[in-house]
Parts: sequence; C-alpha cells; structure tokens
Amino acid sequence: MGMSASKILVADDNPVNARLMVALLERSGYEVTVVADGEKAVAICRIEDFDAVLMDVNMPVMGGLEATRKIREGALPMRDVTIIALTADDDGATHRDCIEAGMNSFLPKPVEMSALLKLLAPKSEKVARKR
Repeated sequence: MGMSASKILVADDNPVNARLMVALLERSGYEVTVVADGEKAVAICRIEDFDAVLMDVNMPVMGGLEATRKIREGALPMRDVTIIALTADDDGATHRDCIEAGMNSFLPKPVEMSALLKLLAPKSEKVARKR
C-alpha cells in the first residue's frame, strides 16, 4: 500500500449518511468515493480499484445484495474486494442474506466508527495490535 491512502467506496443513497461517512473516513486518512446506488457501485468497481466497499443494503435502482453479487461475478481484482454491509435492518435474516450475497462483514446503522475502522484496518496492523 505504501504512502497512499486506502481507497474506500461508499454506496449509500442517503446523502446525510454518505457525507457523514466521508467526513469520518477522510479524518481517519482514507480516500473516499461515493455513489448513490448499487448500479453505480458495480459500474465504478469495473473501472477503478478500491480497498473496501461499504455497501448500503437498501438502495434504489439496484440494492446492495444484487450489486454485491454482480461485483463478485466480475473480473479480478475487484471480485475479491472486501464488501461491508451497512443496514438499519439488524436482524438475523438480513445478516444471512448479506453473507450469502458475498459480503464479508455486516455492520448495523447507525455505524459505530470504531467497529468500522477495526474492519478496515490492514491485516498487518491487526496482527501487530494482537502482540
């Protein structure tokens, strides 16, 4: 990764949620791109590389579950990108649907920033913290 910031894609149709996420992530040193629906998330993942995608589950045009499936069907390297589900539907069925669609993790809204940053931390940093 070197000196460049990790690139995060935020897919969320709520502009207030998106602005808040951008402010918090940029303050933590991430480079953030925002799209307002799953279709745009799939399209940008075809032309740009991201270190992680924060995917709202319920969006217009194309929801997060369908968008995740399409990203997973795509070409490398984005097919293997970390996708974190963000949703206000914090129940077992939604969590299961997210994992079955190919998402790596699940965070309920409102998102607890410390939990999100822990999921986004590079693997080497996680190992170093355990020691």
